[in-house]
Amino acid sequence: MQENQNLNRSDTVIFLGGIIALSAVSVDIILPATGVVARSFGADERYGALLVGVYFIAYALGQLFWGLYSDAFGRRRALLLSLTGFALASLACAFAPSFEFLIVARFIQGLMGAAPVIARAMVRDVSHGTEAAQLMTVLGAILTIATMFAPVLGSGLLILFSWRAIFLALTLLALAFIAYTVIVLKETGGQRRPERFRLKFIRNAGKTLLTNRAFVVPMMVGGLTFGGYISVGATGAITAEAQYGVTPEGFGALFAIVAMVNTGGALFARQMLKRLDLQQVGTVAISLLGIAGLFNLFLAFNSPSLPLFWGGVCLYVLAFGIIMPTAIASAMEPAGEMPGFAASLIGAIQMMTASVGAFFASSIFNGTHTAIGFSMALFAGLAVIVLLVGRLWKSGTSNT
Repeated sequence: MQENQNLNRSDTVIFLGGIIALSAVSVDIILPATGVVARSFGADERYGALLVGVYFIAYALGQLFWGLYSDAFGRRRALLLSLTGFALASLACAFAPSFEFLIVARFIQGLMGAAPVIARAMVRDVSHGTEAAQLMTVLGAILTIATMFAPVLGSGLLILFSWRAIFLALTLLALAFIAYTVIVLKETGGQRRPERFRLKFIRNAGKTLLTNRAFVVPMMVGGLTFGGYISVGATGAITAEAQYGVTPEGFGALFAIVAMVNTGGALFARQMLKRLDLQQVGTVAISLLGIAGLFNLFLAFNSPSLPLFWGGVCLYVLAFGIIMPTAIASAMEPAGEMPGFAASLIGAIQMMTASVGAFFASSIFNGTHTAIGFSMALFAGLAVIVLLVGRLWKSGTSNT
C-alpha cells in the first residue's frame, strides 16, 4: 500500500512520534515552572498543579471529538485544525494577563491537543497486532526522548527568559508540525464517513467497545498506570524543592533521568515483543508495576534520601514505559473499522484517569515525598487488580 509505505518512512515515523509527544511535552515542559507560574500571579504554589490537571481534563474531552472527526472527515484535515487551535491557545497562554485567564487558555490548549489520538489512529489504519505494537514502541521511545528534553528546555527558558517563553516555544513547535502536515503528510484514513459524527454511531460504537474485555482491560490498565505516573508531573517539582532543595531550574535535569528510564522501558518492550506475545509482555510489565507500587508505598512510610526516592520513581516509570505502548496497541485491536473513535475513547478515559491522579497527588501533598509514594502505590494496585479481574472475565479475548 502506498499509504503504508508513506507511514513507514523514517521522517514520517519521527513526525508521528513528535505529534504523539506533543501533549506530553506541553505538560512536561511546564513542570519546572508550575510553582513559579502560580507565585508570579500571587497564588499559592500548589495551585500550579492546575496547569497539569486542567490540561488533562480538557485533553480527555477533546479527544472524543477529534477521534470521531478524523474518522468522519479524514486524519489530515483533523490534524491541521487541531494543531492550528493548539498554536493559538499556546500563544494565548504566553500572553495571559492573569492566572484565571491562563487556566482557561490552558483548558482550550488541552481541547485542541488531538494530535496523539489522530497519530494512533493512523498507525491502526495501516498495521495490526504485534506489528502495530512494535511501531507503537518506536513512537513511544520518540515520545519519551522528547519528554526527556522538555523539562530541561523548560528549565532553560525559565533561566534565560521567563515562564511565558515556554508557551511561545509550544507555539513554534505546533507551527512546525502544521508545516510538515501541509507539505508532506498523506491521508491514511480511507473514505470519509460523515455518518460517524452522529449520536447513533457514538452510542453503538461505545457500547461495542466498552463491553469488550479486549478493549476495556488494556485501556484501564494503561490509564491507571498513567494516573500514578502523573503524580510526578503534578507534585514532583515542588516536592524536590520543598524536601530536597532542588531548584525549579534544576528539576529539569532530575526529570530527564525519569524520561530516560521511560525510553528504556519502551525499547525493552520492543525487544520483548520479538520473543513474546502481547499477553506475556503484559504479565512481565504488570508484575514490575506491582513491585514498584509496593516499593513506593514502603518509601512513603519512611524518609528516603533523594537518590532512593527518585529510584522508586524510576522503577515505577520503567513499568509505565513498557505498559503504555503495549496497552494501547492491545486496546486498538478490537477497533475494527473505527480506529479513530477507539483511539479517542482510549485517550479520553486514560486522560481522565490521569487528571484524577494529578488532583489526588496535589490534594494530599504536604510538602514531602509521600504524595507521590501513596499515589503510585494506589494506582499500581488498582492496575494489577483490573488486569487480574480482566483475565478472569469470560467474555471476549485480550492480548494484555
